[in-house]
Amino acid sequence: MKARRWAPILFGVAVFVVFVILGAAVFGISWVRDHLDITASSASDADAAFNEVRQRFRDKPPLIEFSEAGPKTNRPADDAARTTLTTLHVLAFDADEDRLARFDLPFWFLRLKEGPIRFGTYATGLDELRISLTAADLERYGPGIVIDLSRGEERALLWVD
Repeated sequence: MKARRWAPILFGVAVFVVFVILGAAVFGISWVRDHLDITASSASDADAAFNEVRQRFRDKPPLIEFSEAGPKTNRPADDAARTTLTTLHVLAFDADEDRLARFDLPFWFLRLKEGPIRFGTYATGLDELRISLTAADLERYGPGIVIDLSRGEERALLWVD
């Protein structure tokens, strides 16, 4: 008889868990849709958007620079003062599809992650070269361009402010 009393309780808990998971999925999808903007864009419009950001931070080199010799970091000293950052911005252009994507990620979300931030092993090669950054590194760097990457017609720009 005791098993029959627990069956409805277990069923109720299982239904509750399913609803929580579905609610979290709907919230996550809705949040990403609100923070992601993909628009049709010409190469010249994309260049203007990229140059606008570069111009804003023209006096400060990117945290990670790419050259023929490979990526190089302009990492600030470990004892550098931290700056309060609010947002990590991503701007990406795909020339094959003529689309410009913008994504804004609240910086508090990066602070939740322990360990280094992965920017994409295949896209940047940073993980293979053992270049790792944490939220604290970005805070010591302060507002500025984190990565300015161009590979052929595809471009990506990450910056924090």
